[in-house]
Amino acid sequence: MADDAAARLTEAFAARGLKDARDAYRARLRALRAADPEAFARATAFYEDHVTPRLESDEDPLEVWIDYGRMLGELNGPGRLLAVDASGRARPYQPPLPTGTLLLFVPDERNEDVLAAMEPASPSAAQRATYGLLVERKLGL
Repeated sequence: MADDAAARLTEAFAARGLKDARDAYRARLRALRAADPEAFARATAFYEDHVTPRLESDEDPLEVWIDYGRMLGELNGPGRLLAVDASGRARPYQPPLPTGTLLLFVPDERNEDVLAAMEPASPSAAQRATYGLLVERKLGL
């Protein structure tokens, strides 16, 4: 990713009160590389062919990154993006992403992992509990 595009993405995360999502996506890519090399190849090709050019354009970098997160999630099967507000209420995601929202790709298949597409820099207690239950699969606090 070009330096300007990376800087725009970093600024966009900070402006919306979000953690940098690149580490979560890299973890998903590592898991794909180990479990499904073909899916990993599709993910890296999609990044090079679609994500990088869009990040270098005037398009909202968060929306580009969210689309990539959705694509990464869908490599394991169909699902949907859910936006979790500070109260813990989840709704189907509709752009633009509100500041401080937890955004999860929740697969239709229960055995597949939930991907945190976007995480608030300062999550609420309800968002931390949702993340723990769905992403980390913790059943207790």
